[in-house]
Amino acid sequence: MNTTERIVESYFRICRDCFTAPDIKVLNGNNRQIDLLAYNRVSKDVFHVETSVTHCENWCPTLTTLEQKFDFKFLGRPEPREGKNTDYAKNKTYEAHIHATYRKYGITPAEVRRVWCCWAVRGDHDLPAFIATYCASRNLTHHPIEILSFRDTVIPALQDSVGSSNYEDDVLRTFSLLREHELQTIRPNA
Repeated sequence: MNTTERIVESYFRICRDCFTAPDIKVLNGNNRQIDLLAYNRVSKDVFHVETSVTHCENWCPTLTTLEQKFDFKFLGRPEPREGKNTDYAKNKTYEAHIHATYRKYGITPAEVRRVWCCWAVRGDHDLPAFIATYCASRNLTHHPIEILSFRDTVIPALQDSVGSSNYEDDVLRTFSLLREHELQTIRPNA
């Protein structure tokens, strides 16, 4: 897991009260993995979370990029690549493998809520209309894909949720230290 994936895992565990399973290898998937599976026992919601974060706004995804990434990570469709021996040229998909991986964890594929976490989405657009159109075209009608902003949602929610406890988890400890720094430098010395 990279740093942003660890932070998103902490967000689902701490802020959304989920049990989490990170870095799940897709069964019989050629170098494929699911960044995070998360389960909320109260709501019974199951999440397949993919994280692709860069804080440089010019590298944030556009709607076209999102469509390609959704197809690749959630539906197992190959990314366009040159060469006759690529999965793309062979029209090889991994959707059945992704569904088999869900089932291995006791998850019914139709119940999965897909979440794409990125810094932000670039461009002037109607994101809800794009998601609705994309999901309808891919027969993902049960649960629309959620776009989760690392910048606007994940970081602020963790900052608000993490106290000053001495956490053993490196991510939570870092947020705890940053929160305490903010509290100590904002209030006047007593």
